[in-house]
Amino acid sequence: MSETVMLIAARAKHIPKLADCDIIGIDRGAYLAIREGVEPLCAIGDFDSVNAQELEVIKAHCPLEILPTHKDETDSEKGVYYALEQGYRHIILYGGLGGRMDHTLANLYLIMHRDIPLTLMDAHHCIRKLKKGIYQIPKRFRYLSFLALEPTIITEKGVAYPLYKRSITAMDIYPISNEITEDYATITIHEGSVLMMECEDEHPL
Repeated sequence: MSETVMLIAARAKHIPKLADCDIIGIDRGAYLAIREGVEPLCAIGDFDSVNAQELEVIKAHCPLEILPTHKDETDSEKGVYYALEQGYRHIILYGGLGGRMDHTLANLYLIMHRDIPLTLMDAHHCIRKLKKGIYQIPKRFRYLSFLALEPTIITEKGVAYPLYKRSITAMDIYPISNEITEDYATITIHEGSVLMMECEDEHPL
């Protein structure tokens, strides 16, 4: 078993094939993965977003864990905790951004307010929490943004708008839309924690 798992959610498009990464389908995301030739280890959800024919396709390719339609947790949340129970150390939720705002915010809350090794990703975004430490962020997306989750001290190097031991709080939104100017940016979180967002315009001008 790999240390990394990618949970494929319903808004996944052009699913990346990462080396040494297991795949689990979340509800309709399982069907989308199979349609692209990606075989999930299993599929989790209440499957209210697939029709009978699509559900049969999923059943033919992997085991299912069918959840009740009336429950306290979202399908994505159940998938994340299932991955944790299986012992995965790195969890990527792919295709959990966009669409309904309540689902997007719920997925963001899994990062912001819980201690989970979770990354949200799609073709235009990569979002995760950074705690105290030093990080090297390669230049993959055009924009690099940070929002403090608590009182935080941050240093940014190798970017268009560097910061040195700058104190930021959850009230500050200016540390967004920065750009990496080197092969990678060096980010130091001296105290606190931030939401780091690597972003790309979906429809570049």
